[in-house]
This record gives sequence, C-alpha cells and structure tokens, in this order.
Amino acid sequence: MDNSQIKIAVTAAGGAAAAFVEPVLPVAGLCTAMVMADVVSGVRLRRRLRRAGKLKGGACLSSRQFGRAVRRLVGVYVGLCVAHGADLALGSAISFLTGGHSALNMLGVVIFLWQLMSVLENESTCSDAAWAAKARKYLEDKSKMN
Repeated sequence: MDNSQIKIAVTAAGGAAAAFVEPVLPVAGLCTAMVMADVVSGVRLRRRLRRAGKLKGGACLSSRQFGRAVRRLVGVYVGLCVAHGADLALGSAISFLTGGHSALNMLGVVIFLWQLMSVLENESTCSDAAWAAKARKYLEDKSKMN
C-alpha cells in the first residue's frame, strides 16, 4: 500500500468511528455531568463529615476516589456505545422490546437516575433541611458506609 491508500483507509476508519459515536455524545454528556455532580457531592459530604467529627483525616478527594470516578465514566461510555451498537444491530427488534425507545436513551435514563440517587444520598446525609430528613427515611446514610 502506498501513502495515499493508507491515508484514505485511516480517514475512512476515523469517519466511521465518528459517525458511530456522534449519536452517543449528547447522552454521554448528560451522564458525564451527573457523574461529576456525584463526585462533587461526595467531596462536599466528606468535608461536612470531617467538620462534624464523624470522619477522621484523609483528603476530600483522594486518587483512589478519583480513579473510581474515572473507571465509572469509562464504564458508562462503554455501556452507552454497546447500547447504541445494539440499537444499530437489532433495529426494530430492540425498539419493540423497549416499547419504542432506543436502548441508548433507556440506558442514559437509568444512569442519570442512578447518579441522581447517589447525589441525593450524599446531600441528605449531613443536611438538617426538612427534605433531607424525609429523604433519609428512604435513602442510604452514607456516613455509616465503610
């Protein structure tokens, strides 16, 4: 193969990858925002727990926690790409199984709700607001976790 054929092959592969990933980007952006909101609320929770004396030492954001957030984001992106691939491969069959919705959008909603619940758990743990007292009846108290 000469140089021009390699250029054409690389450009075609890049275009195909971009065309595949493009529909995933809006959902991935929303999921990224929610994962980052969970990270921020976790940092705020650790800071409040330390001020209240329920948590000893440690940084607000350690490399281990940051690594977990990055791994979570990679897992979310891979899952979204797999869901989009299933939408493309199965077409109308997946639409029939999901009630007319794409698997990509359904997975995006599930991830959004999962991260929203985690943010609410973090925020309700150390809050004295009335909504937090009601939320603690249904949500996990993160100050008692390992």
